[in-house]
Amino acid sequence: MRATGKLSDGRGPAVCANSRDCFRDVYDHLARINASLDTIRDTIGTAIQVKLSMVTIEESEVNKKLAAWAGIFAVATAFAGIWGVNFKAMPELQSDYGYPMALFATSAACLAWYFNFKRVG
Repeated sequence: MRATGKLSDGRGPAVCANSRDCFRDVYDHLARINASLDTIRDTIGTAIQVKLSMVTIEESEVNKKLAAWAGIFAVATAFAGIWGVNFKAMPELQSDYGYPMALFATSAACLAWYFNFKRVG
């Protein structure tokens, strides 16, 4: 583009003096094409940034869901850890319904967390 600019404004060799109008026309076309390419480059850069932002938002949503499920399983793990310890004086050991009640309590706590997370979104 610099070369056609030099040839169009008279800084070129004398042999090219008769072709200045042609070189000026070529220079104008190149300037327009260059401006169009800059616009397209900016548009593509913006589109890439928007796509990356959308991917980040989607990853954030997935991470929220995984964290919620981890919290639900942490409740179940905590109950299993407490009831997994071998104590002699655990109240549910004396009852016929102790084990089903422990499973019910664990399930109820997990369901409470699940519905709470569902309500919050």
